[in-house]
Amino acid sequence: MVILMVEDLVLENGKGELRILGRRYAAIDVGSLCKHLEGLVGEKVAEVIIDHHEIRLGDEDAASIRREKPEATIAELVEELSHMDRVSGIGVTNVILPNGSAGDIALEISNPILNGTKGAEKALILSYWCGALSCLLGRKLDVKNVVYDEEKNALRCEIGVRVPK
Repeated sequence: MVILMVEDLVLENGKGELRILGRRYAAIDVGSLCKHLEGLVGEKVAEVIIDHHEIRLGDEDAASIRREKPEATIAELVEELSHMDRVSGIGVTNVILPNGSAGDIALEISNPILNGTKGAEKALILSYWCGALSCLLGRKLDVKNVVYDEEKNALRCEIGVRVPK
């Protein structure tokens, strides 16, 4: 029996299980999933589908962490979520919260698993943070100004208050 354990990542080959931070996952090629979904329903519809899914997941994860650590600060909760990104292979996420309650949040993911600035790829990697930060800050947020810096291999965006369309 081969068991690979690296911090919060456990692969138990004999059982065919991959656990990240205690939850069971399946390893999939998310880039291929995004391209396939866009091929089936188009870029905009695929982005909306993934956006809704990831916002819900981010909200659920943030709410769960908050319940587990009710005394934690927003910065500590954000660090816990960033740790989840690193362990699950999303990349190294850095979130810069503004001083005070106003202003946009700066988000950067170094070595991101996906680098799309639109479509399903953008939604898969960034919408999770909209859901999580919306939960933690108590207001609906949206991603804006997404750019990928190829030289630094970093995906950057701002997350700010949702503007009605």
